[in-house]
Formats: sequence, structure tokens, C-alpha cells
Amino acid sequence: MKKTLLIIFISFLSCSKKNNSESHTELSKNKSNENFLKLEKLIVVGNFDGDKKVDTIYQHNFSSLQKKEIDLAPNPMKTDWDEVVKWFYNQDADVKLTLNKKNSEILHLGTAQGLYCLINIGDNNNDGKDEIAFVIDKLDDSRTNTCKIYTICKGKWQLLKEFGIREDAFDWKKGETQPKFNSIKGYLEKQNNIWMYLDNNQNEYETADEVGKMKVLELNKC
Repeated sequence: MKKTLLIIFISFLSCSKKNNSESHTELSKNKSNENFLKLEKLIVVGNFDGDKKVDTIYQHNFSSLQKKEIDLAPNPMKTDWDEVVKWFYNQDADVKLTLNKKNSEILHLGTAQGLYCLINIGDNNNDGKDEIAFVIDKLDDSRTNTCKIYTICKGKWQLLKEFGIREDAFDWKKGETQPKFNSIKGYLEKQNNIWMYLDNNQNEYETADEVGKMKVLELNKC
């Protein structure tokens, strides 16, 4: 009788362990589907190094911990924000930009979710190379941010200009597919084929008429 009960008990444990294992696998699968999302990786093409050939700049989000590209990350809409921030820092994540040329310098932007935009704004300073503008999707609680404009100068990345923006320029309606932003509404727009900008951080103006109005984007050569 004891032997029979022992066999039944062992069978029960085996079945229970299997069910728990299956439940854990299913839970992990559901967690992956619901709480994680695929990171958007932006690219932009243009003549960025001045050789009059088409170049491509790629955005990456690299984990120095895992030594590989981060493809999936916690979904901020499904996960507590503090946990999202902690996850990226635990991965020792680094958003970086690379050019499709051997031995080209990598532009490291630090730990962040990614980029809101990556825009080719053309050759504004007439140096024979296109410049890029981008806004980093930072791991903070602020809706104020900065647009940065970079160029490649003698094989090195160089910051030419930065100005304040608000992240509501990148909002889109619920249910719509996330758009690709080729401008920053209200802050960096092409008007009559000329790039105009508005600095959200500017507090002083020469005249009252200038308040809140966009100005022509002018960049110095590197």
C-alpha cells in the first residue's frame, strides 16, 4: 500500500513540476510579448564626409554588458518608468552613430532609449558636407530636451550647434503608427527650402517681434 502511494506521489510531483515549468515558460513568453518592445533604429543617408558619395549613418543601442546590440527593451507603457531606467543602466547601454566607412569615428551619445529623430539637414555651412540633427530620447522625466547638430570634420565628429526643444513635438495620436520625423515641429522646420529653428531655451530678444518666431539656421564651418 505504501509503495503504491509513493508511486502516485512521485507521479504527482513530476506532473506538477512539468506544469509549473510550462507555466513559467508561458509567463516568460507573455512577459516578452507584453512588456518588451523592439527598439527603433534610425538611419540617414547623405554626403557626410565630403567625398561626393552617398554615405549612411546608422543608429545603434549597444549593451556593453552583453557585448551586443540591444533589440528588445522594456516597454515604458507596460513597465514602471524607474524599472525601465534601471534596466538600461544595468545593460550599460550606449546609443551611438556609425558611418558606413572603415575606421570611421563612432559618435557615442551615452545611455538612453534611442533617438527621437535623425535628420539630414543638408550642407548649411557650405563646406561640401551634409550636417545631421538629432534629439536623444533621454531616460529622464523632463519634457524639455536639446536638438544637436553635428558634422564630420577631418574624420572626427564635431558639434556645431544645439538649441532647446520640447518633446511634445514628437507626440502622435494613439493608434497611429509611429512616424519618422524629418523635422521637429515648431523648432526645426524647412520653410521655402531654408532650414529655420526656434530655441526653446532663449530668454532674451532684441525686439518684441522676435519672441516666439523661428530664425534662419546658420552654422559655422568646422
